[in-house]
Amino acid sequence: MNLSLLNNKYFLIVEDNAINQMLVKHAIAQFNALADIAETGTQALELMKTKQYDIILMDIYMPELDGYQTTEIIRNELKSNIPIIAMTALTIKGEEDKCLALGMNGYIPKPFNADILYNTLLKVLVPSEELV
Repeated sequence: MNLSLLNNKYFLIVEDNAINQMLVKHAIAQFNALADIAETGTQALELMKTKQYDIILMDIYMPELDGYQTTEIIRNELKSNIPIIAMTALTIKGEEDKCLALGMNGYIPKPFNADILYNTLLKVLVPSEELV
């Protein structure tokens, strides 16, 4: 794994579960990345008004605004094309397609492992010609 391709990226982790927050933060620490955590979609939108992020890791099922609603606001109201990767324990058929159709750029089933996270981040963040 060439972790340097993800060095110094600034993540917004949108996750309401404290254990999952810790796991994701630990996983991206390997990339020398920075991260802020929002426990709700509403908090994520507030943080986006004040900071510039490279990517969002978005839980789907949260209180207040869920990941779908938050993504729709980011895409349609904020007009942002920031890469968003869905992270969800709901792995039923069609869920990944639904996330992508809503404007998300990737999908990671939970529980995830570091390789899946890394490969999904590379696919979303790094142009394919840089991966050669």
